[in-house]
Amino acid sequence: MNRFLMLFTIACVVPLAACGTLEVGIERPPTSPPSSTTIPPAPSPTAEPTVPTTPGDDWALYANPVFGYQFYYPPEATIGEAGVISFPTEELPVGKTADEYMAELQAKYGNALCVSVQYGAGYVTISAPANREFRYTLCGRTGVGVGTMVDKNETLTIAGSTYTATGYEFMGADTPCETLACHNETMRLELPDGTRIEFGAAPLEEVTYADYQTTTRPVLLQIVSTFTPGP
Repeated sequence: MNRFLMLFTIACVVPLAACGTLEVGIERPPTSPPSSTTIPPAPSPTAEPTVPTTPGDDWALYANPVFGYQFYYPPEATIGEAGVISFPTEELPVGKTADEYMAELQAKYGNALCVSVQYGAGYVTISAPANREFRYTLCGRTGVGVGTMVDKNETLTIAGSTYTATGYEFMGADTPCETLACHNETMRLELPDGTRIEFGAAPLEEVTYADYQTTTRPVLLQIVSTFTPGP
């Protein structure tokens, strides 16, 4: 059993003009003694390509004003945006103060570096190429709680091209472990231009993993499948 203790962070989910991050700490008290034998995560087989149904006529179009990518999302979803909140110290140009350079970056990228979609019991985050490795702002999940992580992969079709999303299914130490606070998943993929797309389950106490799989996950896949890269 692999054990992890990290942090779950998703870009802000507020009206389009806002930005920031939402940090939710997750801790799982173990209910049984730790095993003395470490068992590596068991890889799961590659899933068949997902072919979601066409989004409904009431779905709205999101178009990123800086990077030009687009995607559709359902009316029940909430869109959030985030811009530059920090930068690597070695990036500071000679002759500029940190405040001057921060203002320059914020004027350049606005709130377009990280876009999040929260729908039902899950989420989708899109990190722009300029934010590779979360250079300027966090955009997605950075960890989970204490438990077992089982590797997963899934084949998706985006803008006519096939990609493999990789990630894990997380199962905490609680018994039973049925709600998303204990049992959830995180999947991610990176496009050739450096755009990073992540989707998964939010750590909610009131929703089970089974419910997420049947009611929320199919819609998340629909959202991802409508993504069109920028020029």
